[in-house]
Amino acid sequence: MKTAHMDPSAGQNWSCHSCGECCRNHLLITVSPEEKQRIEQQNWTAADGVNPLGLIVSGLGRHRLGHQVDGACVFLDSSARCRIHSKFGEAAKPLACRLYPLVIHPAGNEWKVGLRFSCPSATDNRGRPLAEQGAALQKLAKEVLPEGWKQSPPPPVAEASGLGWPDFLRFTRWLDHTLAAPEIPVSLKLVQALDWLNRVERGCLDQIAGEGAEEILDALVASAAEKTTGLPADIEKPSPIGRLFLRLLVLEHARSVTVADQDVRSASRWKTLAAAFRLARSRGRTPALREGLKRVEFADIEKPFGPIPPGAEALLTRYFRVKVQSLHFCGRAFHGRPLIEGFRNLALLYPVILWLARWLAVSDGRSALSESDVVRAVRLADHSYSYSPYMSWRTRLLHQRNDIVRLCRWYAQ
Repeated sequence: MKTAHMDPSAGQNWSCHSCGECCRNHLLITVSPEEKQRIEQQNWTAADGVNPLGLIVSGLGRHRLGHQVDGACVFLDSSARCRIHSKFGEAAKPLACRLYPLVIHPAGNEWKVGLRFSCPSATDNRGRPLAEQGAALQKLAKEVLPEGWKQSPPPPVAEASGLGWPDFLRFTRWLDHTLAAPEIPVSLKLVQALDWLNRVERGCLDQIAGEGAEEILDALVASAAEKTTGLPADIEKPSPIGRLFLRLLVLEHARSVTVADQDVRSASRWKTLAAAFRLARSRGRTPALREGLKRVEFADIEKPFGPIPPGAEALLTRYFRVKVQSLHFCGRAFHGRPLIEGFRNLALLYPVILWLARWLAVSDGRSALSESDVVRAVRLADHSYSYSPYMSWRTRLLHQRNDIVRLCRWYAQ
């Protein structure tokens, strides 16, 4: 395969700044049998600040790293450093730890590389440009899929498979082109992308290939841009079902879960059920989910908040472009889903992020969004993004009711 590649036009930078957030908030870090053996042979003792009997937890044929009492990784020290890294070097850590927040997906003759924006450095765009980290990324890519791995075909664009990688990637390039349009709000760019993807699906154009495909997609994208030049003055309100599903998606992406919470005897399950009931009912006050998301009036979140700050618009543009460029929204990266369905699900994150940002603002006593509200909301939403396999039927239902478009428009105001 070619050198690991990410289109530098999205301007994404990243370097690890040792904040330790990934070692505190990512619950189950699976290790291979070889990694388990390597860690056990490192001869950890209580003098190293770890419980040697709790390094690895095994069950159901799988192994994962253990945790401290507060839920942090067993190897995280008081200065937010990894003990394995400090004592034996980065190469001694499990692959999952060395890879995060990078995501690497094969695409024909190249790798597509993106990031999880739950990492503060990724959200803040801090560090070296990914486009300049080819050698390190290529080394990681070879561990993700070792030599001899058999290349798989791309996912379907709509339902039927059949396109090769060059023709499939043409669709993602036009999606990125739509999202890259300057001086246009993210909500409008998402609506335009959803519009021309709908036309591809309705017109059975998901199998178009070659030079003719380029002309057809060019025309569809241009038509969507001409048709949707701005948000309408009288924005159609999402349906009650659409808004219900949105609030439940907010819960899914914002709730705080620890390893202890996964115990069937934990009270967390009842708390989550109670929070789901309150969000479904949407009357009175919200539940208090975590730090920053306090009990506030639902009505205060649902009021118009005005324009999104320019810095937040830039972050959201970068976020959605990185997801599309890295294919982190369909195929192997998203439960085998087709491109169109995966993008609809990705677009749903926009109202989720803005609902969370509003909740953060209201919790702080404000009725307008700040850039920091949106930054934190992106981190919260992306922390759980792509882990749940149960989005398919919800996405289809919301699309059939045109609620994805209506939600994107409604919460942009």
